[in-house]
Amino acid sequence: MHIYSGDKVTHFSRDSQNKSGFYFACPVFFAIFVPEMRKIGNIWVWLRRFRHRRGYGVHSPFAFRFLQDVVYEKSPYYAYRELDSHLARSQRLRQRRGLRLLFRLSNYAQPTRLFLPQGSALEGLYLQEGCRNACLCQQATGKKRTLCYLKRPDENVLSVLDKDSVLVIDDLHRHRQWFQDLKAVVKFDLYDLGIAFFNPKYNEQYYIVNF
Repeated sequence: MHIYSGDKVTHFSRDSQNKSGFYFACPVFFAIFVPEMRKIGNIWVWLRRFRHRRGYGVHSPFAFRFLQDVVYEKSPYYAYRELDSHLARSQRLRQRRGLRLLFRLSNYAQPTRLFLPQGSALEGLYLQEGCRNACLCQQATGKKRTLCYLKRPDENVLSVLDKDSVLVIDDLHRHRQWFQDLKAVVKFDLYDLGIAFFNPKYNEQYYIVNF
């Protein structure tokens, strides 16, 4: 067996692996320490964004209300229990928080159309429950009041978004440059999610949010 470290190759024989418990140590290491490292990473992100919490320093009335009434809203919505029952136990932490935010965002925006061009059944479930009158679709034509959810960048969706539309992109930490360059008026950077508004009546602004 070979383990590569840069240009150096270390050789392990089966005997040495058995003696050192190498086969057993690796699964245990990944099972125990990798989740802990992820937690540490999440804490580090939270600490770096600490001064951007709860709308502190936000002067726009629209942005402040959005942060307080949608992003940081803690009310026990009627639909949470049923929606969360669709999640596996391993999903009921950080992912649940993001999904519940999608529900609140849909409830806040009250779009005519929920546009998920890249699929995402679970996210669609939370979005649909937030605005039951909205049409859920994967293809769209014509500009309407739309809430669009993306898993990866797609410039084509802009052609069907009107000034009252909202765009959400997941895994923002992987697509931040695209989101920063997006032709939107107000953008909220939540590290994992990016939320963009297009109404020109707002002042153009990019907010970093500790979520």
